[in-house]
Amino acid sequence: GQGEGGKGGAPAGDILITISVKPHAFFKRKGRNVLTELPVSLPEAVLGAQIKVPTVDGTVSLKVPPGSNTGSTLRLKGKGIAGSGKVARGDQLVRLKVVLPEDQDDELQDWVTKWSENHNYDARSKLKT
Repeated sequence: GQGEGGKGGAPAGDILITISVKPHAFFKRKGRNVLTELPVSLPEAVLGAQIKVPTVDGTVSLKVPPGSNTGSTLRLKGKGIAGSGKVARGDQLVRLKVVLPEDQDDELQDWVTKWSENHNYDARSKLKT
């Protein structure tokens, strides 16, 4: 009954409101959960690290476990969207993305070459049939 009155003296109808939410540069929403893709350096991914993560409430610290890979998802419990009433607040899911330095110096190239000679590592081994 919050809309305008109908024609010929009919009672007021319903009012329909459409809300559009502009996409955020860092955060996406899935239900009450907030999704974030976070770049991490090669040393942070291999060795593990305590890193700062932006949330909707400010920056928090997150422990990246050693051996983390691109696509690894870490959970920040209770850092998502607040629920109404007794509905629990959502979580923030942080998807890691390992990013190599833009300027790769000779030392990094030499180290990877040397490491590759002693380690038979096939990143696509699980794709083989």
